[in-house]
Amino acid sequence: MPSIKQDSFGKLSDGREAQIYTLRNVDGNELKVTNYGARIVSMRFRNKDFENKFVLKGYPEISGYENDNAAGVVFIDGATEFNNIFWDVEKIIEGLKFTAEADGKSIEIIYSLSNDDEISIKYNAKGIEDISTQLIFNADALPNSSISVYNEEKTKGQIEGKNSYSIIDTPAVVEMEVGMFGYDPGCPIDWIDAGLKNAADIVSEDAAISMNIFATQNNLIVEEVEGGFAIMTSGTNSEDGVIKSQTVYFLKNRD
Repeated sequence: MPSIKQDSFGKLSDGREAQIYTLRNVDGNELKVTNYGARIVSMRFRNKDFENKFVLKGYPEISGYENDNAAGVVFIDGATEFNNIFWDVEKIIEGLKFTAEADGKSIEIIYSLSNDDEISIKYNAKGIEDISTQLIFNADALPNSSISVYNEEKTKGQIEGKNSYSIIDTPAVVEMEVGMFGYDPGCPIDWIDAGLKNAADIVSEDAAISMNIFATQNNLIVEEVEGGFAIMTSGTNSEDGVIKSQTVYFLKNRD
């Protein structure tokens, strides 16, 4: 379980104060999330030379997110109305649980950071058809990144333009850490019944960092944007009107 710290994240233009929550694992790597829109705002990853790399594009204060409908945005049925509200936050064993309700829609998102440097996003929702979180990765931290997609075409190449890929049904092969108290609770293999599949591998040879993406969803959308690239998953499966899905980003240093 990561340590969790809560701090002020500044004020919106109407004077309301936002909070930022920092999850830190045993390696000192950090994931930061705000209660305003349940957005992921930062991921600090230490490379093999122990240099801090901030792999996500974001803002140092909440004011930057007030008019930004891209960085860390949670899309619900393709819309962003839940990004301009404050979500309820609860600390749990896995990490942080964010919940919100409006117009007959009930959303729960659990963010985790494992000791293996896996960022996990789990969704539980009612009254909607699809939910996804868009992360924008920083080209300064991950320069010249290439992608290998686990689709029928085995797509490989540099990240260019905007592309949508189908995620085929290949069960995820996940490494995990075994410690004094058993398996790391943030590790995705603990949720093996969720049906995680290999989605894609992203490699920055210049930074000597790679990232494996696992997902239960059916589609992976990758887009080249100014200063980096955006990634999100979509196409969730529902059962009896309830959506349960998960996306995992597994960061690793390359030899």
